[in-house]
Amino acid sequence: MKSIMNRIIDVTGGKGGNAFLLLGTEKAALIDCGMAYCASNLIKNSKQVLRNRALDYICISHSHYDHIGAIPYLKTQWPTSQVLGAEYAKQTLNKPNALKLIRSLSFEAAQIYGADSIVDYDDAMMKVDRIICDSDVLELGDLSIRVLETRGHTKCSLSFLIDNDTLFPSESTGYMSKSRKIYPAFLTSCSEAVDSIHKCQKLNPQFIISPHYGLVNERDTQSYWENCLLAVKETKEFILRLASQGYDEEHILTEYEKVFRDEQSKLEQPAQAFRLNARSMIKTVLREEVL
Repeated sequence: MKSIMNRIIDVTGGKGGNAFLLLGTEKAALIDCGMAYCASNLIKNSKQVLRNRALDYICISHSHYDHIGAIPYLKTQWPTSQVLGAEYAKQTLNKPNALKLIRSLSFEAAQIYGADSIVDYDDAMMKVDRIICDSDVLELGDLSIRVLETRGHTKCSLSFLIDNDTLFPSESTGYMSKSRKIYPAFLTSCSEAVDSIHKCQKLNPQFIISPHYGLVNERDTQSYWENCLLAVKETKEFILRLASQGYDEEHILTEYEKVFRDEQSKLEQPAQAFRLNARSMIKTVLREEVL
């Protein structure tokens, strides 16, 4: 436990979106960067670790606001840093509607988490500078980052394997709540999410750093992937059962929120984001069942 914390440092700036700094002997990289309202604290935390070193890479697991919101502020602080992401993420961040939604959700999250305000930013800075693909390896000196395409949450979801023993799985595999419950998040494809879980499981990493949670303890690591698969199965069966009873998508969403929107979920995710995600999962299950 101690050795991994010496190499991978939690520099999260606030609730709702984690950020980890990988400090290699030659280069430094962030894995995700949290929400816009967290940016000032994120930068302060990162500076304390980096001291006078530069931030070289910002590796994004996907293009959702709670994972990339701080990008413009990081780029202002470290102009030479490169944002690395999937090709589809690059395409997404070139779309005005996507940038508008990111901004809207960022402001809503700031209000929920009690932030005073968000410093305005230029949408042009919210972009991917360099495309990374499956099996690409980034060398940081004494650390290496292997890129894994793990679709299902989005079409641009990436996981990151550090030194073949520490895995940052994408939200395609689900995410662990502070209550240690696994929530599914297969927004674009349920079947691809299951494939992504199996892909990560085969790596058998010693350490797992779950999205929105952090380092998973040893006991939960042993059952982590099976619990991810179970979360997908339970959600899929719930949706299909209601559909078989004649519920339309909106009524399924209402029932889904009653069952799965627990108190911990309310603390960890804005209502608009929860409904967007749930609606996408419902559509995905029903679409794939027809196919």
